[in-house]
Amino acid sequence: MLTDEVKKELTEICPAREVFFDYPLSGRTSIGIGGKTDVWITPIDPETLQRAVNLLKSASLKIKVIGNASNILIADTGFEGAIIKLAGDFFDRVTIKDNVVTVGGGTSLRKLVADCCRHGLGGLEGAAGIPATIGGAIKMNASYKSAVSEKLTRVFILDKHGKYAWREKKEIEFGYRTSSFDREEIITRAEFCLEKVSAGKLKEKLGCYLREKAIHQPLDEKTLGCIFKNPGKNTPASGELIDRSGMKGVGRGNASVSEKHANFIVNTGGASSLDVMTLIGDIQKKVKKVFHVNLEPEIEIL
Repeated sequence: MLTDEVKKELTEICPAREVFFDYPLSGRTSIGIGGKTDVWITPIDPETLQRAVNLLKSASLKIKVIGNASNILIADTGFEGAIIKLAGDFFDRVTIKDNVVTVGGGTSLRKLVADCCRHGLGGLEGAAGIPATIGGAIKMNASYKSAVSEKLTRVFILDKHGKYAWREKKEIEFGYRTSSFDREEIITRAEFCLEKVSAGKLKEKLGCYLREKAIHQPLDEKTLGCIFKNPGKNTPASGELIDRSGMKGVGRGNASVSEKHANFIVNTGGASSLDVMTLIGDIQKKVKKVFHVNLEPEIEIL
């Protein structure tokens, strides 16, 4: 429970401007939707993170770690508990030694990919343009042309017992948009082993991928990225199924299916979480009726 005593302890643990109470979330999500959270924390070092998490757990408060909140739909009623976003130099640092890259869990994937390409290190450019942080990208095994996990060697986590430890890739199971990490585990750093490649060739490839995304996806609008996972190898992609079912452009309230890519839902201005959830249900029902395919959400609903 978030008592005055817990608030006081959190304020003592976290330096100024790292902890806020009754904090609005809509400005922190890529789709611009979300109510308030009881606690918002942006720890800038491992010790502060560890102490804050252990205190929150002892107070039986729910904890959610977010990155760019680019695939999370937060209810308009908000989140009862604490939301943590890794910030500061430690969690946003990229260190390159030969072909080994170590990166903080709060670093944007876009920054990491750009830094690696500048240094002539290939293997991560297949994740070009994904608006995630490293921690979130690894947990959901994000991919565009290739999956983030392919070049991963190990991660440094704060485990569910409040202890720090390295975990080797061989100890982790990865699948399509999923991994075996426990919900309570927090990825604070990650290590990748990349390949020496011409920086010029990488720059050209990266530019090609980014232009392709800009043509086919509504990158300049408020969205959650792809809403549904693709059904399988022998079934058309979710976007194609939604398009062919006649749902492209269909709206609910101030949320609508993108005209550019049918697997995206756009906040056209003032959309609520209910608008988005209702539209998701409409899409699932229509695709099920027309194609007998069950679409599974790729986004997280908080």
